[in-house]
Amino acid sequence: MQRIRFFDIAKGIAILAVILGHSAIEANLFTPHHTAQLVVAVCFSFHMPLFFILSGYFMHPERSFRWAKEARQLLCTYAVTGAAVLVGVTCMATINHEGRAYMLQRWGETVLYGNGDTSDRTLWPVELRIGAIWFLLALFWAHLLLHAFAKLPYTPVWVAASFAIGYISAQYVWLPWSLQSGMCAVAFLYVGYLAKRHDLLGYVQRFPWLWGVAGVIWIVAIVRFGGMSMAINNYGTRPVQAVIGSLAGTLCVVGISKLLDRVPALGTALSWTGRSSLAILCVHLVEDDVLPWQTYLGALHDLLPHIPLTLTSFAVRLPIDLAFAALLYYVPVVNEWFYPQLAKRRRSAA
Repeated sequence: MQRIRFFDIAKGIAILAVILGHSAIEANLFTPHHTAQLVVAVCFSFHMPLFFILSGYFMHPERSFRWAKEARQLLCTYAVTGAAVLVGVTCMATINHEGRAYMLQRWGETVLYGNGDTSDRTLWPVELRIGAIWFLLALFWAHLLLHAFAKLPYTPVWVAASFAIGYISAQYVWLPWSLQSGMCAVAFLYVGYLAKRHDLLGYVQRFPWLWGVAGVIWIVAIVRFGGMSMAINNYGTRPVQAVIGSLAGTLCVVGISKLLDRVPALGTALSWTGRSSLAILCVHLVEDDVLPWQTYLGALHDLLPHIPLTLTSFAVRLPIDLAFAALLYYVPVVNEWFYPQLAKRRRSAA
């Protein structure tokens, strides 16, 4: 239970970093500021790699791929969230007296393509980006690939080849459904799988100076941040540094989470946030796509001009995301897709 708790805390920190990082991007677009740029560097240096690494940590790729479970928790969740985006943008178009059919068409094409960010390399023109739930599609492909590679000889070679093909091909074409993101993400899953198999945390605990090494590597990756977006396999101007820095950052966040686990109230809050991270991610995606944040940021800036806009935006968005994620817990049937622990509890009771 102790291990589960601090891993949940790490996921809680990561999902908060997702919301904070997106708030910083929006704020920096509104008015460029060094605070926003620093926040982006910190958050994007580790948050999505951490989710993939921890997913791999708890994987059993030697077993058969569970198609129904993976489809329900990842693909169905993507579909439900995409449908919520379509409903939301249609409502906003109605409020703003815009063309509902036009908005529905643009966003419908985006949901179907599943591109995490805009790209001029899509197979056909896609104006918008679906945003954070590219992670669900990529995780599905990454799980499927690692299950396949684990049953082949020379598994590390297959994993490395998948990353290389996904990364290089993305420079020329961006395929639908975040397939190439999944091809690269399988490497992070495999790192997590190996970390558990070889008891990496136990090794680091025996040699605690390794925490300091990881911390230095992470700080260097932040200071020399050259960009990193797993959504479109963009590892920035220093891709090797970005990947190594993300691994070090993940290890550091897990170590920080072990310390926070000793703080009762904070540990409990972050643990709940981590267990709810899938629901929070999807709710955040809906408000990020639907609400006109660039308009709202102007009002927030005028109201609190002396506070960094990144922090103001985060303070407004976080309660929205947490509240609707908590409500989602009580929606029958689909709550088990967004809260996998509910499905496990139901199966245990049966």
